Amino acid sequence: MIVIKFGGTSVGDSKRVSNAIDIVAERRHLKPIVVVSALAGVTNELVAATEAARAGDGDRVDQIIAGVRQRHEDVALQLVQQKIDFFESFTSQLDKQIEQIHTILRGITLLGEITLRAKDKVVAIGEKLSSVLFAYSMMMRSLPGEHVHSEDVVVTDNRFGEASPLMEETRANAQRVLIPLLERNRIPVMGGFIGRTIEGATTTLGRGGSDYSAAIVGAAAGADEIQIWTDVDGMMTCDPRLIPAARIIDRISYVEAAELAWFGAKVLHPKTIAPAVAQRIPVRILNTHNVTSPGTLITEEGDARDTGPRAVALKKGVTVVHMTSNKMLGAHGFLARLFAIFEQLQVSVDLITTSEVSVSVTIDDRHNLEELVDKLEPVADVSVLDNQCIVAVVGRNLMKDSAVGGRIFESLQGVPMTMFSLGMSGLNLSIVLDEKDAERAVKAIHKALFETQVEVA
Repeated sequence: MIVIKFGGTSVGDSKRVSNAIDIVAERRHLKPIVVVSALAGVTNELVAATEAARAGDGDRVDQIIAGVRQRHEDVALQLVQQKIDFFESFTSQLDKQIEQIHTILRGITLLGEITLRAKDKVVAIGEKLSSVLFAYSMMMRSLPGEHVHSEDVVVTDNRFGEASPLMEETRANAQRVLIPLLERNRIPVMGGFIGRTIEGATTTLGRGGSDYSAAIVGAAAGADEIQIWTDVDGMMTCDPRLIPAARIIDRISYVEAAELAWFGAKVLHPKTIAPAVAQRIPVRILNTHNVTSPGTLITEEGDARDTGPRAVALKKGVTVVHMTSNKMLGAHGFLARLFAIFEQLQVSVDLITTSEVSVSVTIDDRHNLEELVDKLEPVADVSVLDNQCIVAVVGRNLMKDSAVGGRIFESLQGVPMTMFSLGMSGLNLSIVLDEKDAERAVKAIHKALFETQVEVA
């Protein structure tokens, strides 16, 4: 049994939906469970509708929702051809979901404010519509697709907008809901991104959470493989939009893939790996626009080669917080006091460097930054540096070959660095620098590591 997940660009129009259904049909013998994102751009439209409702702009709300409805109807109409019964059944389901959106948005308009819980209820509709559309489109092609409400499977905590799965409950639901369908040779079709609390409230797993959903469902159902179908050939040595010479990585380990996802690789949602790691389920990245490409296989062991860099990733929008105090000199518990403040304000840290009297960290979420600085200043002198980025070189045992570090730093001659970090694992050498130097640095490092005659990846 496998889980097949299609991203928004893979189900963006009728041609792409039809292509995705072909992919499912070819893998029917593997007993697939299908997870789909919202049609490309629909989630953004739904977010815009919630903002318009909060602003009291009812005309704008109606315009957005009418556009969302029309888009789904147009895709269905192109797929249905002469099968009018299927089309009428689909539009009936479509109208129910659209009316639900209008009901919630009218409430937001009246109150002039929106809760995270209400926002989750609205934006979840995108995946609900796309999964109903996909299931009906499969049935039109005489494939035994069966729509499954994601909330009937994925159980989460109540952190609306960024929910985490409760795996024990989700596993029980998967065995109760999904496995019997597979045993009857049905193909379950679910929306990604969505879950439900134990109390019954709809939640979302955060933007890009459909990848995460696929891994959660795969782990809960005991899948043999999770396939993430997207619009690129797999994970690459760098973003091909920056580096046209970037190469596909055929195999990579869980830990390397997770580091790349966290530090800017857009192919995979950063949380996707965790459920797969827990169950040792391989994850394969494939391209719906190039089905002959073998893609990238992510496994626990990865490539047989145990040393050297695999890729360069870029993460923009980084802020450096630098803390200095003579009280650190030989003191016990000083770092604990600093990081207790980060924990109190729920500010996540990516990188840390320390000296005897200073600590520097990077953060990528500025929502509590002013309060963070206010609380840190009684403890240490604080300075903040904005418009920074992290260039991360990811691999295994990176410094086992001293020439690798030499090539990296030699390639950055003339590029000022704010900080850099390398842990004992040798998994990630991260360099922080000004965003204006980002592309120059990435191109120089990639050329030094992956475009020279010396094969190091």
